[in-house]
Amino acid sequence: MYTPPKFRVEDPEQIRSCIEENSFGLLLSLDGVDIHDTHTPFVHADDGRHLLGHIARANPQWKSWKGGTTVKVIFTGPHSYISPRFYVSEFAVPTWNYTAISITGHVTLIEDESKVLQFLDRLIADNESSDEPWILDRTDERYIALLSGIVVFSVSMDTVEASFKMNQNKSEEDQRKVIASLTATGCPFDRDVARVMSKNITVAEQDETQQPKSSQWPR
Repeated sequence: MYTPPKFRVEDPEQIRSCIEENSFGLLLSLDGVDIHDTHTPFVHADDGRHLLGHIARANPQWKSWKGGTTVKVIFTGPHSYISPRFYVSEFAVPTWNYTAISITGHVTLIEDESKVLQFLDRLIADNESSDEPWILDRTDERYIALLSGIVVFSVSMDTVEASFKMNQNKSEEDQRKVIASLTATGCPFDRDVARVMSKNITVAEQDETQQPKSSQWPR
């Protein structure tokens, strides 16, 4: 994934948080001829180094996976069009602010029924928001019978690239004007981009206050 240095994110916690907030990813694999793609939700494995997901068994994508097949998973977070009207600067062009994460790794099928159920429990728990969340009843054979209709897998997070393009190449004055403009539109996507931009500015300000003065560096 093309990732300009100014927009590159390498903080593991920031990347993990973005994936958890935008867990509906795009799974891509190549069978030697065709590129297959499936949109599906993911969760982090307990080791923090793998993603867990599932697809329908009727989906032919998994049938070309051999031991160690390389796949790519892409997550897209908040994104929004940025008009030149949003800047304080006199000269500007239209652009798009976005957050994107691209992960490349090896896919492994999970066939142990107990591990499949653990994955489903985790996926459901992560997405149920009610005070009385729905829980998979393992004693109900109707649910257990449906397990044969899905394929659960893990993807090793061998290469992780994250690009959060949030006007970091603009002045703080321009960034704050963009935040105000996006917030005023009332669009949920715009507000989410404004939230990420605000967090970036806060982090940058904290970094500046924590940066030792030049006279404090060892000679």
